[in-house]
Amino acid sequence: MAQARTVYVTCPLCGGMLEVDTENGKVVRHFKAKPKTESEDTLVEGLKAVKAGEGARDEKFRAAQEKEKSKIERIEDLFRQKKKEVEESGDTGKPLRPIDLD
Repeated sequence: MAQARTVYVTCPLCGGMLEVDTENGKVVRHFKAKPKTESEDTLVEGLKAVKAGEGARDEKFRAAQEKEKSKIERIEDLFRQKKKEVEESGDTGKPLRPIDLD
């Protein structure tokens, strides 16, 4: 397997890319880094994005909470209705087991 003749490393001074010859260790090419503006600070931009989405996340959470509450209420209501139907039918005994039918 042939080994790469050059490697690419980040320049510690300017942040650009250096192409280095692996045989002699000399820099073959230097690619300049693009200039960084203040708006490109990734940490600041990330914090702004998190804060901007905070309200939307809270609203989604509240909506999911309400949905779960309504789901629980609906299930409890169905249970009460079925229980009432069973009590009105007068059939409050245990159901037959398949073994009892033999």
